[in-house]
Amino acid sequence: MLLRLLAGFGLSLLVGGLGYWRRSLSLSGWLGAVLIGTLTVGCGSWAWGWLIILFFASSSLLSKVGKRRKAAVALDKFSKDDRRDLWQAMANGGIPLITALGYAWQPHFAWWALALGATATATADTWATEIGTLSKGRPFMLTTFKQVERGRSGAISGLGMAATSLGALLIGLSAWGLTSLGLGNGQEPQVWFVVAATIGGIAGSLADSLLGATVQQMRWCDHCASETERTIHKCGNQTRHYRGLAWLNNDWVNLISTGAGALVALLIAVLAN
Repeated sequence: MLLRLLAGFGLSLLVGGLGYWRRSLSLSGWLGAVLIGTLTVGCGSWAWGWLIILFFASSSLLSKVGKRRKAAVALDKFSKDDRRDLWQAMANGGIPLITALGYAWQPHFAWWALALGATATATADTWATEIGTLSKGRPFMLTTFKQVERGRSGAISGLGMAATSLGALLIGLSAWGLTSLGLGNGQEPQVWFVVAATIGGIAGSLADSLLGATVQQMRWCDHCASETERTIHKCGNQTRHYRGLAWLNNDWVNLISTGAGALVALLIAVLAN
């Protein structure tokens, strides 16, 4: 384990540093990436850590696609820019980190299943945002099916759902491939890895949208007559609490949705075993 911890630290330091240099991670986000990468590799397996790296790397790359077009939406709707900070890193990677610690304490396939579902959800949801925001058509609210503006919390689109499915499937196929290469710390490759990650990731991403449409904290800019996640809107004016739970920001929604995806993946794993 000690050797994997050291190797995981070195790799995550390098990958996180590259993300910081490319302005995909803030300094605190780099710290979060090192913490998560070190412990998932050291306490879980190389496969555990590589899946986290795959999530961070793919998300960072996709954030640069259509950056100018997405920047206008982010400035209007999203609470943060595309540089992921410590809280965003922990919201997306916190459950995989905890499951790796659990696996080190008591090895069991359940920990791996939970990690798969959580990582697939984080990947699927981030891909949905990064690619779905570029959709030419207007998305619709998950709860009302009414068309809304791009970037609205709780809205989904055909392009976004396609990205969701591909992101979750990528994690499942990668999990199968990595364990086939002997990087699973004794975990043999199983077909249920792909099924659990794909279904868990899609379910978790939809849970994120449902929370965004119902109970996530949203604010209102009186000057622009616009709903937003931002405390200070693009116009420079202070926004006010508009709906949802005041404490339930996007980071908490991400954490809860990754937990939901993890539980769905665990259920599939239990049925498969």
